[in-house]
Amino acid sequence: MVKLEHIKKSFGRTEVLHDVSLTVNDGEVVVILGPSGSGKTTLLRSINFLEKADEGSLTIGDKTVDLHNARKKEILEIRRRTAMVFQNYGLFANKTALENITEGLIVAKKQHKQAARARALEELKKVGLADKADFYPAQLSGGQQQRIGIARAVALDSDVILFDEPTSALDPELVGETLQIIKQVAREGHTMIVVTHEMGFAEEVADKVVFMDGGYVVEEGKPSQIFSFPKEERTRQFLHRILPVDNYNI
Repeated sequence: MVKLEHIKKSFGRTEVLHDVSLTVNDGEVVVILGPSGSGKTTLLRSINFLEKADEGSLTIGDKTVDLHNARKKEILEIRRRTAMVFQNYGLFANKTALENITEGLIVAKKQHKQAARARALEELKKVGLADKADFYPAQLSGGQQQRIGIARAVALDSDVILFDEPTSALDPELVGETLQIIKQVAREGHTMIVVTHEMGFAEEVADKVVFMDGGYVVEEGKPSQIFSFPKEERTRQFLHRILPVDNYNI
């Protein structure tokens, strides 16, 4: 289980997260939606300390930490329990596809090089890139790089995988194949928190949808409830702008 309680975060005088709480059960896929600037990515980055929250606590499994006062050892433990897929891929430019996956297994998970290599090759095969193991990021398309990023995250066997708008940097024709890979990861039972603007993906895959705006959680519920019968006016306004109105009761 992942539990965020009373998270607050400001950049200067601008408060971007206002007392945000969220619970993600084991094996659950939670999709966070909202307009740009709503705090979605900041919330996600606060989970693995890419941003340091001003207040609040995080529980992953049996480990609870104060996000603002966490010690270095606690931060490292939380990072070992999380994996992140970045919108800009986040690959090491000087390492091959295979090395990008084995790096975390060897350094963070302390796996033997042979075991790490075998696991990396297994995950590359799953994302259809076994033949690209020795290619560097510059030799790969954006979609291929993102699939390697997903393979890297899955290989870590973390408690939760965080996806930060994983298709936003892709050409439109590459979005579909990447979403199919993410759907497969979800079907494997991984606990996932996904920040995305892909409404069809959210409706099909999510166990729970969270709508954020202005640093607040405005509404959360099952996809059928959020997309068809949103309770909050702000949610209805957001969906009205981006969904075919004839298909939804908004």
